[in-house]
Amino acid sequence: MINSAAARPLIGIFGGTFDPIHQGHLACGRYVLEHCRLDQLQLMPCHIPPHRASPGVNARQRAKMVELAIADEPKMQLQPLELNRDNPSFTADSLALLKQRMPATTLAFIIGMDSLCYFKQWHHWRQILNLCHLIVCQRPGYHHQAGDAPALLAEFGAAISVLQQRDCGSIIELNNPEFTPSATAIRAALAEKKKNISDLAPQVLNYIQQHRLYQS
Repeated sequence: MINSAAARPLIGIFGGTFDPIHQGHLACGRYVLEHCRLDQLQLMPCHIPPHRASPGVNARQRAKMVELAIADEPKMQLQPLELNRDNPSFTADSLALLKQRMPATTLAFIIGMDSLCYFKQWHHWRQILNLCHLIVCQRPGYHHQAGDAPALLAEFGAAISVLQQRDCGSIIELNNPEFTPSATAIRAALAEKKKNISDLAPQVLNYIQQHRLYQS
């Protein structure tokens, strides 16, 4: 579908657990905003069932950490859609709701190369491409010649410029630097009560320490 107006807003949707949000997420977000010329980037934490949540951390607290982390990022915004639902959320369903709310907006969903490698296993993956573009960021240890990635890129791969020309259906592979921070390693450091963790924004670290989150 060709966009009918050159000024059609282009909104990125960056999903994840953000458990907790760290400098790698922020660096990735800034890179995508700049290189894809997004008008806005919405960070959409996914819902985690209670039995899978990190020690002492609930959905409200993860959302608060996202808000704190992006407080000085004028083009980033918290998207609480999935946190406000009691049942598990599929990406296709969430994007359909967002498209209903923003029908005159082009959506671009940001994923990592690790996700693209098994994207055909996602629930209603073709419907996702009917609702948005995919922007794929490089991830350490994953390659565009692995898994589902080669076939998907052969069929749907496109240049960044397509984001301004079409409403949905393309996959854009970025050549971003590696964003090395790991939420797993950060949680381990917090469980060991380490005080200085450079991979967390200071305001997020202060919130974690104040509320004694991630303590095993």
